[in-house]
Amino acid sequence: MKKSDIQEQPVHYQTYIQLVQDLPLKAALDKHLAEFQDWNWEELKAIGDNVYAPGKWTIREIIQHIIDWERIFAYRALIYVRQEENRPPGHDQDILASNSKANQKTWEALKDDFIITRSATIALFQSFDKEDLMKPYFYGENHQNQMSIFALGYSIVGHQIHHFNVIKERYLSLI
Repeated sequence: MKKSDIQEQPVHYQTYIQLVQDLPLKAALDKHLAEFQDWNWEELKAIGDNVYAPGKWTIREIIQHIIDWERIFAYRALIYVRQEENRPPGHDQDILASNSKANQKTWEALKDDFIITRSATIALFQSFDKEDLMKPYFYGENHQNQMSIFALGYSIVGHQIHHFNVIKERYLSLI
């Protein structure tokens, strides 16, 4: 199955999903893992903890944010596929970022963490069959919106693409 097989277009996640090419989910996850690994890490290190505007996250905080949310999305996928009745609560990205200590981590540690997290995400989604992937994932306030676990997988990739675009457009100009 490819992205074009997503039957519903979840409003909140549509922006992310639209950024992903029409590839099978594993191919999309693999492609953007490779993109992450191929970044010019010396450029990113040269930017350091500089931000393009006051109050914005550093690149290390952005990378940690991507890792954190990939873990959250993967956990949610697992909970919904396994039909756990207790639904995970919402999370505040700014609280998570401010407590991440990302700027104290080395670039290599962040890079390794992303690779490990993505590898675990790939393994998780590969363990799902088509029936699992089509199960509904409920999100939003009081879990009133829904999309498939399949669409949630593409949201993970699109979320990464979105933040990489921010880095390319707003941070690389700081060098």
